[in-house]
Amino acid sequence: MKSLTIALALLGLVSAAAGETFSATEKFAQTYPLAANGTVQLSNINGAVDIVGWDKNEVALEAEKRAPDSDALARIHLNIDARPDRLVVKTEHEKTSWFGRSVRGEVRYQLKVPAGASLDKIEVVNASIVVRGVRGSVHLETVNGGIRAANLAGDARLRSVNGGITAAFDVIAAGQNVSAESVNGACELTLPKDAGAHLDLSSVNGGTRCAFPITLEHTGRHMLRGTIGGGGATVKVQTVNGGISVRSN
Repeated sequence: MKSLTIALALLGLVSAAAGETFSATEKFAQTYPLAANGTVQLSNINGAVDIVGWDKNEVALEAEKRAPDSDALARIHLNIDARPDRLVVKTEHEKTSWFGRSVRGEVRYQLKVPAGASLDKIEVVNASIVVRGVRGSVHLETVNGGIRAANLAGDARLRSVNGGITAAFDVIAAGQNVSAESVNGACELTLPKDAGAHLDLSSVNGGTRCAFPITLEHTGRHMLRGTIGGGGATVKVQTVNGGISVRSN
């Protein structure tokens, strides 16, 4: 949770955009070639991120900047580093004072990426992340926002502070690693009905439930540990204030 703690500290430097009405807007759209197994990184403060996998070896990126006025809008920048095997996107809000407060505004992103690509790190503050149909590994982190992911097939690291996590996997294979951590939010994972995995579920202030037949190693009000389907993958889920549910599709 170290990186989430760092992101949480940023909240004092940027005015939250939730609920605000912005009169100035600017749209951006560009396509970048990317290898079928390339990586995508994105860092954003204020503004939801929606990513979907498709059958092209390129990334179609659409973004909308929103701010109170044109001056503030011009001080929000999209920094993009595009290479054949990697795309890195970072939102930059210029500082408005010497003590670090940044210009108000938000950027909303929509990306279509190669289905076999890996989301090396997608991190968002004050907004949610939605991912669908990405078959490579995914690393998603939010502060003050939830995570929703579907049709996953690779390793997954999912982290949220003040938001729930919902993730559905089409594939759970031997050696695959899935981890989810939430502070102030529930976690719900849906696995294939033939999944084989070692489960380690624990919540400080919430219950744990598993829909699969399980060979138990340890169980209690806030903990469930054991093996489903003969094992093979590793699934670890932790929450502080929220329940945990593992379901079968």
